[in-house]
Amino acid sequence: MPSDRSRPQMRIAKISAHVAPTSGYKYDVFLSFRGPDTRRTVADVLYESLVDAGISVYRDTEELTVGESIGPELVHAINDSRIHMPIFSEGYASSSWCLQELAHMVKCRSESAGHEIVPLFYGVSPSDVRLRTGSYSEALLKHERRYGEETVREWKEALREVADLSGWDARDAGALGKLIKALVQELLIKLKKRQKVLPDHLVGIYDRVRDVMQMLDFGSLDIRFVVVHGMGGIGKTTLAKAVFNEIFPLFDCCSFLSDIQDNDIVTLQKRLLSDILKRYPDFHDADGGVNILRERLRNKNVLIVLDNVDKIEQLRELTGNGDWLGPGSRIIVTTRNLGLLAREVMGQQDDVPFLPKNYYAYEMTGMNPWHALQLFSKHAFGETLPPDDLETISSEIVATTRGNPLALEGLGSFLRGESLKIWAETLERATKVPDRRVQENLRISYEALSFEEKQIFLDIACFFNGIESTAAAYVWKDWGLFPESGLAALMNRSLLKIDHHGRLQMHDQIRDLGREIVREENYLNAGSRSRLWDSNECLRVLREPIDYQRKSTVESLRLQFPEVQTLSSQEFAALPKLRSLHVERVKFTGDYKNVFRELRWLSWDHCPADFDATNFFPSDLVVLKISCSELRDDWPGWHQITKSSKLKVLELEECSRLTRLPFLSALSSLERLIVRNCQSLVELDESIGKLVQLNYLEIDGCKSLRELPEEVACLKALKELIIRGTVLGPVGSYLPPRSVICSL
Repeated sequence: MPSDRSRPQMRIAKISAHVAPTSGYKYDVFLSFRGPDTRRTVADVLYESLVDAGISVYRDTEELTVGESIGPELVHAINDSRIHMPIFSEGYASSSWCLQELAHMVKCRSESAGHEIVPLFYGVSPSDVRLRTGSYSEALLKHERRYGEETVREWKEALREVADLSGWDARDAGALGKLIKALVQELLIKLKKRQKVLPDHLVGIYDRVRDVMQMLDFGSLDIRFVVVHGMGGIGKTTLAKAVFNEIFPLFDCCSFLSDIQDNDIVTLQKRLLSDILKRYPDFHDADGGVNILRERLRNKNVLIVLDNVDKIEQLRELTGNGDWLGPGSRIIVTTRNLGLLAREVMGQQDDVPFLPKNYYAYEMTGMNPWHALQLFSKHAFGETLPPDDLETISSEIVATTRGNPLALEGLGSFLRGESLKIWAETLERATKVPDRRVQENLRISYEALSFEEKQIFLDIACFFNGIESTAAAYVWKDWGLFPESGLAALMNRSLLKIDHHGRLQMHDQIRDLGREIVREENYLNAGSRSRLWDSNECLRVLREPIDYQRKSTVESLRLQFPEVQTLSSQEFAALPKLRSLHVERVKFTGDYKNVFRELRWLSWDHCPADFDATNFFPSDLVVLKISCSELRDDWPGWHQITKSSKLKVLELEECSRLTRLPFLSALSSLERLIVRNCQSLVELDESIGKLVQLNYLEIDGCKSLRELPEEVACLKALKELIIRGTVLGPVGSYLPPRSVICSL
């Protein structure tokens, strides 16, 4: 008799790097199959297709001796899976292990509406599984002698119940590839895996969705652009997400690129190709990306959403004018100003010749008064309409927003549960600022924050929008700003969202509000403000002969230059309160002893390969991020910067000439080490074993790395090990004997 499948002693589940499992479940799909029948055929092909599509899958990979019962690990895995998929093969019923799994799936389905069973018939028919014909009946008779009539009766009932469900017929081996592709598409829809997350309260959006879909006209094979334009905060991105969720199953592949204007073009090209090709592409400049996109997209029917485009070059280098794409492809673009695109191309506003002939514009306007009142009411009262005693004042407040959904959401959240006095005061204040209506409405929520929450809000608005929240939280905690409760307060006030990748997301209008608040600290003298993000202003403050007191309030700077600029220690010496520094193409020179005494955050993009500074070791540095640099292993800066005894987070990204990390032993307090797309990296130094506080290690896109040092297994504090885009030996040999999440 064939043996049953076993529970491995240790399992690392392959979880897609693209999308997390469906909310509430650890796994999206539980695969139940008999290994000898299907392991090298349908089970393996299906598993790889599911994982490539971003679906998290639990499957067993080893064998058990006959007679063993499924253990608690498998019971938990079935309970923690949204969809159960038994692959019925010729020998499925001969495995008591498979039958136990199936019976537990049926039990889960009967006890919870959240579970679903999707059967796949491979080499057998539903009639065989119903025990009317074939080998299944014979197998059940043999089981009765071993397990008894009562147990086998439960298995028979499970087989009959699942056989009656709507399933997939894979008996035609020649069409297996096509069937699995269709099956994966159906599961993506069921799991909403590619769907974009929409706000909880949507009002009136689907009327707009219908209008845009008419413009897209799916009956034609032309290549079509639809440009959604309008003011910031008016709901363009929400509309694009809603349309995307409706239509993505109609295409061979799809990609939704968020916040185009906040990302460099090479990063966007790589994200686009990764979404479509399901692999990490290898190129280093925009021209290389254009060549690959032109070559690989030509025959594909694709859906691409480009959100928040502000330059015509972004369209050129991501989609061409549509001639790169296969017949029937659709591109949705959101932008603040359709006229901006026209002026950049032609110097006029009445034509956009870069776009193809089949280009359509959709203007996103404010919500109508009825829909606006509903949206406000959902946030203010949790109901579709306001109570009778607040209907009049609610309508008056809604009128001040001019149908801006962001303002409606912010005001409704702020006023929820407040007294009538606060409502009246809010209305009075809103009616007095007609020219800055949206910002002033949002400012009301800002004024309700505590001092610590306001500092976090301003940091995000000026510097940390789009940044991973964990790194920023380390700095805020060191400053005594209580980030966990602070971020929660911002989200509760509808001033902030954190996406499923953990990145801080602040709407443009809210970001602009924060920056305006900082400007108000001193409109005439930038050096007397707490935060400076405009490079020209920063440079003037650093280099103009301004007295010490007028500079002493500056806490955070951002300096970004197209070419390398040299800045001396004397220029920074007049900023004793500087606590975060974001620089791009900046070279430091001079003696920095006692200069960066308060610095906690340093992000250094396009760091020069040479290093002339001395005593460059901020003693209280908490986060260090270096990216897009050609630093070598012997770069002198390593031994200076890494002397900080408080460094908690080190991120190295696209350091193309770095081959090893020889300086790790100095970072005894390090808790997070992230190395991304360092193409030449071949080894992590064995000194990594001295990072006794390291709890998170991520290696992503380092294609030359072949193994991790054995010392990784000795990291007792390590909780998460993330490995992507590289080829390692057996990963299990690197893991400490604890619960570690490993995404391959």
